[in-house]
Amino acid sequence: MYNDTALSLGAYPPLDFAEPLPADPVALRSGEYEQLLQREPRRYADLVRSVSAFGIYLIDRDGLIGSWNRGARNLSGWREDEVIGRSYERLLADTGPQREATARRVLDFARAHGHCRDEQRRRRPDGSVFIVDCTLDAVRGDNGELIGFVEVFHDITEQKARQNELYERATRDTLTQVFNRSHFIEVAVQEVERARRFAEPLSVVLFDIDQFRKLNETWGSEVGDRALQTVARSAQLQLRKIDSIGRLGGDEFAILLPRCDKEPAFEVAQRLRLQLSEQKIVTEPGQRNITITVSGGLAALRPLTRDFGELLRNADAALYKAKREGKNLIRAWFE
Repeated sequence: MYNDTALSLGAYPPLDFAEPLPADPVALRSGEYEQLLQREPRRYADLVRSVSAFGIYLIDRDGLIGSWNRGARNLSGWREDEVIGRSYERLLADTGPQREATARRVLDFARAHGHCRDEQRRRRPDGSVFIVDCTLDAVRGDNGELIGFVEVFHDITEQKARQNELYERATRDTLTQVFNRSHFIEVAVQEVERARRFAEPLSVVLFDIDQFRKLNETWGSEVGDRALQTVARSAQLQLRKIDSIGRLGGDEFAILLPRCDKEPAFEVAQRLRLQLSEQKIVTEPGQRNITITVSGGLAALRPLTRDFGELLRNADAALYKAKREGKNLIRAWFE
């Protein structure tokens, strides 16, 4: 049961406002509407019941849902009888303890600060997940005592998908789907700064395909593209979540290894080199497949290393050494 009956719905006659309901849901929490919300939350819930573009509903101070408008049903798929009197956390897509923790975090923040804006994953009755932008406001009586909360939310799933697509286009190499040069360098500069701040090791491995120009001339650019994709795919399988890989241009790739000094970085590079030497690149149907080799150079961050640019130049010098000594090799920069 609700601790405060002010948030339980009752039958009220239609409200007669001189002006039509504002299209902006924020306006429904300001001015005369805010006063109505604080004075008679049940009548406010009746007022917004027909709003269909935004979900607007009341939550009591214990986190139980006290009203449910048309927009909330349209966007979420939950019927009134499925949510009224149920916990707010029921709406969240998180599972287990995480769901309870998320609900508690949002309600506690709104309770302490009066307002909370959040981006959340919500679940529908059929189990599907959608993303909402939601604002939660604390509702207090004339004496300042907390009565409950009002939330306004809208579905931003498509908007987030478009944003993610634009982000991927801006940061990923089209052919290999690893970071492009500019984004890789941006990430690397930030990681170098972080490594210096926390006095942690960091290494970079620079590598390319041996005799890549000859491969393109012999087999064509399509086979060359397959070789590049094979390198990128194999490298990604070798990496940890905190590592990054980027295509710097042509057949040149770089791997950033945070919290990794020269010796473990050398092991990573060697594993990748050996794995790639066993990969088969498809040429033409009915013709033999080909193999490739790579050469690499690595450099570890040192106290005297000025910036990521210098670290990359050191790795490039080590790569040049590997090429000069016969290719299909990994060499490390030594100060």
